[in-house]
Amino acid sequence: MMNKVPVILISGFLGSGKTTLLLRLLAHARQIPLRPAVLMNEMGEYDVDGAIITEEMPDVSVEGLLEGCICCSKRNELAGALHTLLSQDPDLIFMETTGVANPEQVLEELRSPLLADRLYLVHSISVVDAELFHEYNSRFTADKELVETLHGQLRTANFIVVNKTDAASSREVKRVVKSIRKLNDTAKLQTAEYSRVDLGPLLEPALTSVSVAVKPVQVSQPTPAAQAQRTDATASDDPISVKGIGQPDSISRSTAFKVISGHSHSLSHDPNQPHSFSRLESLTLHQYTLQSLEKERLESFLTGLGSFLLRAKGYCVLPHEGTMLLQYSGSHLEWQPTALPVSQGYVTLIGEQLDKASITDQWEQCFISL
Repeated sequence: MMNKVPVILISGFLGSGKTTLLLRLLAHARQIPLRPAVLMNEMGEYDVDGAIITEEMPDVSVEGLLEGCICCSKRNELAGALHTLLSQDPDLIFMETTGVANPEQVLEELRSPLLADRLYLVHSISVVDAELFHEYNSRFTADKELVETLHGQLRTANFIVVNKTDAASSREVKRVVKSIRKLNDTAKLQTAEYSRVDLGPLLEPALTSVSVAVKPVQVSQPTPAAQAQRTDATASDDPISVKGIGQPDSISRSTAFKVISGHSHSLSHDPNQPHSFSRLESLTLHQYTLQSLEKERLESFLTGLGSFLLRAKGYCVLPHEGTMLLQYSGSHLEWQPTALPVSQGYVTLIGEQLDKASITDQWEQCFISL
């Protein structure tokens, strides 16, 4: 009988710092060394976070399920994506859900006959934005499905990261922890900045599973691009450095990163299928023109969308800086240099009841008279 592969599930609302935590976990796992694999779930047309991982760690297998949540519209494709990763014989699998996915339904799928004999869950981690936690809970009070999703992300967790504490007052952080404990009083909880938490205990079950001796490998000094690369939507002086960690030259980005699905996303769910959100939707905007997009125009475009916009991320080709990774969350906007080859820029917006026709028109205005 095959050995079961341990799984670590990472959930959390939009922009909370899930991918930052995942990058830290991947780097730590590879230092042990373990061979991790990643299933990345995104709402947009493109897997921005999967591309970040691939640029940093081209030897890590990443499978993407796009334009839908693995708890609802992409649920039927989840088993296939996981079996694809299993065929590559990883030591453990990380699963990062969309910010609006309810992990309760994902965990149910992991217990299905298709997966239960090959995988077992060792941790369900929930990442919380300390600055915006109460604001989001108050804002979405009338949206029962979304509130249930936010609460489900906490109820299912055995490890909770109250992140971005640098952007919130100590009083607010205490209020957030108190609110969380009303939903889950048993999970281990750590407060953090930029998802810096104690990683050892999180990976210990995987070590036990594969009986790997802890033998850290030598980490080379990060390149300037690696120093700048991170995924929180605020600047940091503590970059995630992972380049050069046991990285074979023979593996290319094209083979390491593969999009499993890219069907059009729809909010008209099957009434017999549980889903995790109602009013939130995504829109991917393409940089079709051969002309570069001025950074100032794009920043004005994003801030002009106001409170309807919750999250934005993507790659833009700028006239002076070249290709840059854009991260926007909670009114915080950050540009990061990237070496990822992008022939055509794009930005994925996630928000509440987006007026897609108006937003598309505003986007096109960004390119007029450049």
